[in-house]
Amino acid sequence: MSDSSPSQPLPTALVQAYKEFYVGLRIRQAKICFPLAVFLVPACVGLDYFVYPDLAWPFFKVRLLCSLAMLPFLISLFKSWGQRNVRWIDSMPLILSAFSISWMIYATEGAHSPYYAGLNIVMAAAILLVPYTLAEALGICGFVVSSYVAACTLHHVVPMTAGVEAPPLNVSIVVNNFYFLVMTAMIAMTSNHFNARRRFQEFRLRYELDQNNVELATTVRKLKETEVQLVQSEKMNALGKLSAGLLHEINNPLNFTFMALECAEQEVGDNESLKETLTDIGQGMGRIRSVIADLRAFAYPSKLTDEHEFSLEEALTTAGRLTAQELKDIPIDGSAVVGVNALGAKTQVMHVFMNLLINAAHAIRAKGPLNNPQITITATARNGRLAVSVRDNGTGVSKADMPRVFEPFFTTKQPGEGTGLGLSICQTIIENHGGSISVASEVGQWTEVTFDLGLAAARKEAA
Repeated sequence: MSDSSPSQPLPTALVQAYKEFYVGLRIRQAKICFPLAVFLVPACVGLDYFVYPDLAWPFFKVRLLCSLAMLPFLISLFKSWGQRNVRWIDSMPLILSAFSISWMIYATEGAHSPYYAGLNIVMAAAILLVPYTLAEALGICGFVVSSYVAACTLHHVVPMTAGVEAPPLNVSIVVNNFYFLVMTAMIAMTSNHFNARRRFQEFRLRYELDQNNVELATTVRKLKETEVQLVQSEKMNALGKLSAGLLHEINNPLNFTFMALECAEQEVGDNESLKETLTDIGQGMGRIRSVIADLRAFAYPSKLTDEHEFSLEEALTTAGRLTAQELKDIPIDGSAVVGVNALGAKTQVMHVFMNLLINAAHAIRAKGPLNNPQITITATARNGRLAVSVRDNGTGVSKADMPRVFEPFFTTKQPGEGTGLGLSICQTIIENHGGSISVASEVGQWTEVTFDLGLAAARKEAA
């Protein structure tokens, strides 16, 4: 890759990705080069028959031996060892072919042999079939030209047949053939160099396009999540305005009712039955007032900049009241959070509790009749933060669905029963609090969602 890289520093990820691509390309091209060489080298026996008919059979055996020598290297390309060492294995068809052709030049007429043309084919094939680096291409072309020079020299210095006088070396023919071989090598190396540069630039463009597509997809996903949150926020604002109006309109008759109750309690005398009735009325009216207040607090969530210490128990209690219709007869064990304080935006954490309680209720009901349906809330100090867990004994989450539970719009509920936004919104809220949220589950047994918040005690100690 060095001959194709720009002068400016390249991103490490790009370099690593190109290395993986380049190795894969070498393996693929080698698997093409080997079969071609194995087939074509013996197939050229027809040329031997017409040019040197007396040597056709000996040459065929040499060609066949050359092809057989390539087979172990070809087989190794399908093994991990061969793939790791492909950068020298893929040169074997060319090296073996050049060696066998050079031997035939030596065995026939040396510089006068027409087989030198085969060496030009070897160099052209090297550049067309194998994506060499410039250094590797120089090495292959140098080997081919050196093999030719060695074959010609040996033919005229050490003849193949003992006792036969070597023919004189025709310098002009050697120079002519050497000239064409060098020219072919120069053209091949130049082509290889610019092909390598073009290959790297094309890969770089594809890589950057893929990265941009990934970033674009991430941006689109975040925009969709933001859109969902904006829609949810608008709904909550509308609900807040409605609850604020209700609170204003209902407070006045509530106050009159409370005043009337006080007067009635003063005049009730010893009538115990009437006292109990008035007490029930007072509790009912108090319940109405607390529900309206909870609804307003939920619809106008405090901002993260309003982070303060709050009672986790109170946030859970309010969330339980607002989800009472969903929970119905499913008990919530929140004894572990009594007296526990956390740091954050109380109403946002209340929103998290509401989503998790609703999901737990749906999971428990989907499991069918249970002897002991239960939702358990725990809180544990861990590494200076407060780990809060919501556990139910419902249907659980399958392994296939587990990686997607926080994706917006993903839901396992029936159509019309869920939007798939609950856990996604919870994740956003908790991450904005500097924490994380996770899900653990056993299908058919339980599900536990754990998130962490700032620990009030830790903040005090730091102060």
